[in-house]
Amino acid sequence: MKKPTNSHESLTKKPAGGVVEAPPERPTAKPARLTDLRINTTLRIEPEKLERLKIIAARKRVRVNDLLLEGVDHVLALHSANRAA
Repeated sequence: MKKPTNSHESLTKKPAGGVVEAPPERPTAKPARLTDLRINTTLRIEPEKLERLKIIAARKRVRVNDLLLEGVDHVLALHSANRAA
């Protein structure tokens, strides 16, 4: 008479050589980024200006946000120079 097989038994067998695989590591929490200190805001801009900014950003291989931040830095520098004078 043939011995009945237990399908569950094949799932619980240890790999050959007695080596047990470690469970996959859980992803760790994302490290805090400097951008977490920034404040999100909404900018309303005309579609034509946004289109021009997208073209400039593509040519410079940057994001539109980078161009806008560059503009903010420029305006702040202009006003800082006026205060010193």
